[in-house]
Amino acid sequence: MKNKIHETAIIDDSAIIGSNVNIGPYTIIHPNVRIGNDTSIESHCVFYPDTEIGNNNIIYDHVIIGSDPQDLKFNKSRRTLVQILDNNIIREYVSIHRSTKEDMPTKIFNNTMIMGNCHIGHDCLVGNNVIMSNASMLGGHTMLEEYVVLGANTLIHQHVRVGKLSMTAGGSRISKDVIPYMLVGRNPVKHYCLNKIGIKRYGVNNENYNVLEKAFRILKKGEDLSSINPITEDLQYLISWFSVKSERGYHSFI
Repeated sequence: MKNKIHETAIIDDSAIIGSNVNIGPYTIIHPNVRIGNDTSIESHCVFYPDTEIGNNNIIYDHVIIGSDPQDLKFNKSRRTLVQILDNNIIREYVSIHRSTKEDMPTKIFNNTMIMGNCHIGHDCLVGNNVIMSNASMLGGHTMLEEYVVLGANTLIHQHVRVGKLSMTAGGSRISKDVIPYMLVGRNPVKHYCLNKIGIKRYGVNNENYNVLEKAFRILKKGEDLSSINPITEDLQYLISWFSVKSERGYHSFI
């Protein structure tokens, strides 16, 4: 289908625009930007050089993607980028900074919702089916694994890993890693229970959920997960997750 591009939009000749793309008033698209098919971009957005946007994304007003990282060591001669894959919703006033390394982009995977006024710093990875509620902010090198939900105004320190199917309470200040399947919050932040609703929505059956409950109790005591039987797929994932060295350590339990 034919693209609908507002007459006030500024698009560099080297940009590649797919089909059935809507680009709103006063949006600026810099050199070497790629916009995929069926993507809608509202007004006053800016896409900096080498940004890649996939298919079927909805990007609301005043979004800034691909600007320089806020890293004093960054070498501006490096050709680094932001990659956003497919089926994402990015709401008003979101900012996403490009990476500091040429071989590792700041990357948003598929089916995420990034609500208004969120910030995603350089070198972050945001997995599939993530929800970032309003005004949540990721420091550089943060990793959000799939199905993470951040409550509004969650702030995450750089180099933190937030595990699959975990959820943060609104206003959380996350300075250490968050264990998969857990709900964290309070001040200071602690792990205080399983993210039961998120886990059930994901399709984990009662038997496997009971194994995760047992894992939660064992972790709370500081004991070894390998003592649990049976080893379900979710438990194996949790064991493997702990095999990766943490740069920041883990939040404690209530």
